[in-house]
Amino acid sequence: MVNGAELLTAIQSIAQEKQIPDEIIFEGIREGFQKAYEKFFDPEAIIDVNVDEVTGMISVSKRLTVVQKVEDEWLEISLSQAKEKYSEKVTIGDIVNEQVKFSDDYSRLAIFQVGQIIKQKIREGEKNKVYDFFLPKLHEIQTGRVVDITENSYLIDVEGTVVSLWNRKTINQEKISIGDRVTFYIEDVSKDNKHSQVSTSRVHPDFLTKLMEMEVPEISEGIIEVKSVSREPGKRAKVAVYSNDENVDPIGACVGAGGSRIKAVTKELNGEKIDIVKWDENSDKFIMNALAPVRVVSIMVDEEEFFDEEGNLEDAHRECDVVVPNNQLSLAIGKSGMAARLVANLVKMKINIYSYESALEKGIEILWNGNINEVEMNDPEFINNIFKRKSFAENQGTNKFVETKEYDWEEPEEEIVEEVASLDDIQANLEAFDNLVKEENFGEVLDEELDEELEEYDQYYDQK
Repeated sequence: MVNGAELLTAIQSIAQEKQIPDEIIFEGIREGFQKAYEKFFDPEAIIDVNVDEVTGMISVSKRLTVVQKVEDEWLEISLSQAKEKYSEKVTIGDIVNEQVKFSDDYSRLAIFQVGQIIKQKIREGEKNKVYDFFLPKLHEIQTGRVVDITENSYLIDVEGTVVSLWNRKTINQEKISIGDRVTFYIEDVSKDNKHSQVSTSRVHPDFLTKLMEMEVPEISEGIIEVKSVSREPGKRAKVAVYSNDENVDPIGACVGAGGSRIKAVTKELNGEKIDIVKWDENSDKFIMNALAPVRVVSIMVDEEEFFDEEGNLEDAHRECDVVVPNNQLSLAIGKSGMAARLVANLVKMKINIYSYESALEKGIEILWNGNINEVEMNDPEFINNIFKRKSFAENQGTNKFVETKEYDWEEPEEEIVEEVASLDDIQANLEAFDNLVKEENFGEVLDEELDEELEEYDQYYDQK
């Protein structure tokens, strides 16, 4: 015999621990006894289960249709029996409820079914709780405390609800310990994701955007807009900004007095250096701004959009050829192609970077429409003042330069944003670049040149 009071007490204890509403508990008990009857007796029977929410008493009855002649005793009862057991007023077609006696076998099966269903209800309830809690926080920043660490993720408690931060979504596999407070970005919230209902990240471009929103009041107030973000998490980022107020300098506002605002963001990103550039609706100007402090000799942007029959944008081809001074090609590319990748992702187009000499060899038209003219480019003092460096080609007594570098912009994936550092086209070009370095035996010189350039590159943005 089922002890309803004990069963109810045990289930309510679990429900309170999991913070599941009582209604779900009673619904689980009713569903469990119903399924047990269907399995133990008759799957076609219509069962009613009543639970006294105070005492825990459980009663089960099956519905029987009153008929003249019984053909299915599990679903029907004769008129004479119905009159005898229930009321003389019963007529053919009426429905009567017959109490079900609890045998030991049926009771055991019922309790097992209730247990299974309650577990399922608790899981569903927890999922709904997580979904309802985090849905209003979608695409926002949250902070929580690390309560556990698994092989692949960190479990973070946010106001009593635990979410996972996967290792691959941390900045350069940063070391995080139990008890640490961690800030992250909510990428996605789902009810049905089997692995993780809440997708969190510290490498998503919008994580940087939201951090800047917190540090720069002009952004949160809508005076300044963050138009585009490109990141190499933990290393460097470029952020394109635009001011809706001509009296507000977007770069100065984002950097802050003495760099205070941008330094706060950099600290949260484990030292990730952030270059603030001015966005421009003119693609040529925007690309030149993004490439700074590299000067542009010539720039040609090819933009083509494809529409369907209804006039909706289906696809777009965006590619740009950029010619830079010979001694600034390596700077435009950066170590392992990082500088060029950041620019390509920031302006969202494929960029082909040529040295001035290689452009001439390839017959590429020099438009002189950039931000350096021929006189300035051929003036050593001007070039040195732009970026105080010696041409690594001069150090080797050669005029050889890398012919061209192509960099593709790729749309960030929903689940993984790390792909920015592994573009196939970029890698192929970098291998060719590395081979040229080895053949000419000036790898060490190149590293020294780039290190020197990067110091002044940092100073360029620090002085903004």
